[in-house]
Amino acid sequence: MANPGLPIGYVFSPSGEDSMEYLKRKILNQVLPSDVIPTADVYSCADPRQIPLSEFKHGPNNEWQFFSTKREGNLIKTTNGHWEENGEEDEIEDGNGGSIGFVRILDFHYSNPKDAEKGEEWHIQEYRVSPAYFTADELVDDNVKEKISNFVLCKIVCEEQIPTPKPPTNSSSDDEE
Repeated sequence: MANPGLPIGYVFSPSGEDSMEYLKRKILNQVLPSDVIPTADVYSCADPRQIPLSEFKHGPNNEWQFFSTKREGNLIKTTNGHWEENGEEDEIEDGNGGSIGFVRILDFHYSNPKDAEKGEEWHIQEYRVSPAYFTADELVDDNVKEKISNFVLCKIVCEEQIPTPKPPTNSSSDDEE
């Protein structure tokens, strides 16, 4: 990722409409307003704790964002459990009431009851952009059409407090002369 250019202390948590703008620009390979969202296949991870959460550094505590590949169905199986759709997909509108995308909520359920006892409640807000949000000129490219169908922005949320890993320090007794 390029230098995000964010002010010190800035917390990145875009609205649904802003998320659609980021996703659209990513699909079109355009420059992002702030290049802070990494790309990861979040659904291929065995469970939410194995998503590379440390790659997203600019959001609120216990909230991470990733561009990812969409998975079909309301039940997405993983090695340690499954993501299950929670309710209906909601439409996202622009300021003028036009449809620009959709969001669905998925909850993670551990298959091993001992893991479920840890109390972590994981959710994904999966944002998908609407083809109607693109101009006819932007939709000419088949690659763009494929990305619209298969690419999403995932906001991952954990309701339990996850300890933030401490950055490595450069000082140690071995470095001193």
